[in-house]
Amino acid sequence: MGRMIDLFRCITEDNKSLLATTCEPESTRVLSRAHKLFCPNCKGVVQYNKGKVKSSYFSHVNLECDYIGYEPETPSHRTGKELLYSWLKSKFPTAYIEYEEHIPETGQFADVFIKHTDGEFKGLTWAFEFQHSPLSSTDWEVRHNLYKSAGIQDFWILDKAKYLKFSTAKGHTDARRRNDLEKKIYSEVGLCYFLDLKKEELTIDFNFEIHSERNVYNRKNVVTDYTYHHPKEHATHIDNIRVRMNEEFKYCVLLYGEVEEQMNDRLIWILTKLKREQKIKLEQEFKEQAIKKKAFAKSKYGEETADIIEKFIEDNKVELDIRGTQEVDIPQGYNELIEDVRCMQDLEFFEKYSELINKLSLNLREFEKLKESDELIKKLIYKINYSFDFYKLSFLIDQGSHSLEDYLIIKHQEKIPLVEYVYKEYKEVLEKLASMNPKYIYKKLGEIKSSLTVWKDNPTALDYAIEYHRLKSKDEIDKYIEEIKTKIINYNPFAGDDW
Repeated sequence: MGRMIDLFRCITEDNKSLLATTCEPESTRVLSRAHKLFCPNCKGVVQYNKGKVKSSYFSHVNLECDYIGYEPETPSHRTGKELLYSWLKSKFPTAYIEYEEHIPETGQFADVFIKHTDGEFKGLTWAFEFQHSPLSSTDWEVRHNLYKSAGIQDFWILDKAKYLKFSTAKGHTDARRRNDLEKKIYSEVGLCYFLDLKKEELTIDFNFEIHSERNVYNRKNVVTDYTYHHPKEHATHIDNIRVRMNEEFKYCVLLYGEVEEQMNDRLIWILTKLKREQKIKLEQEFKEQAIKKKAFAKSKYGEETADIIEKFIEDNKVELDIRGTQEVDIPQGYNELIEDVRCMQDLEFFEKYSELINKLSLNLREFEKLKESDELIKKLIYKINYSFDFYKLSFLIDQGSHSLEDYLIIKHQEKIPLVEYVYKEYKEVLEKLASMNPKYIYKKLGEIKSSLTVWKDNPTALDYAIEYHRLKSKDEIDKYIEEIKTKIINYNPFAGDDW
């Protein structure tokens, strides 16, 4: 249910804004009596109120109004808004700037709303909130996230008289007493702003240090932490404040010349946080779209193809993440694929990647056929390759128009001659090994060269030959074959001088 609220601004029939503190009283009263003043939010009729004690304001006549984040209008709150409004008007004379602007997407009212139509900040929208009354950190987070969801950057300016407090502890009067709200803003946004209404100064929190002091009370050691801001003096007149924008994220902060260099570490922290938040956001979008695309594939192409597509998408996402942590070039097409998963419509995506997906499906079927082959080269390339590699975009791109078998032969062209050599030149030796006890051969080969062992129940000569792909040269093959002949094939345990 809505609440009766005092308004600082209303609109007329022709959508002209009137401010309670600056409008002409008599003409405004005429419009009020004629019911021609309206709430900018709900468009309900409001009336003009001007007394001797309370500042002028507008209020609803018959209706209640929903106003997310409404703060009761106090003299300090009004002064803070007026000060921010005047400062923004002077800094950005061509921008659209208004009091108590309604945000339809979220139902909020911004104390001061600004939309840039030209210049350095063209296209950006800001909401400035002057916070005088108490506000829980939880409520602030809700309002902050609502602004973020609408693409609006919000600047929360706290009333210095209410929020910026110092310790009363002896010897520590420079230490700060920070409440939950300012700590929450600082941890989420990276900076915290305080406005001194009397001096018209803005204080910017950007660097805290904690000093611990150990004392003995009632024979117990008690450690007390005191929080200091360094430097202690970090305030300036609001006219000296400027806006600095990060080009990548179009994210803005308030600062001034004397502390800008000292704020550098905090600005780096803010940028790191923005990048982390962007990564989380993009990953979530990717995950949601990948699920949608699998569901689409299942309905259109069947479950088997859908499973292949799911693994194709996920494996390339993982591959990109791994490469992103290393100083290596990301293969052409990776970033494009990730963006296409996130942004493309389902049918459009499958039309674009159908050739690669069809090639992947064909590779998987062809690989299964290699598994059943008794041909040396086919058994070799099956042995030394893994089907999960076929899902990688880099593999499919490099494969080009080659069949899987032809591409794998090209890819392993240095290994194949070695295996062909050992099988042709030493087939009798390999067949002899295959005819002997597998467990005995496994043990004896392990003593000579562990990489030449075969972990199978009944290995064949082909199986033994394939293991030689790990060696570097024919000379190395000759060397180990001679050892095998001596220590296994021709070994005689009864030979020796004693017999």
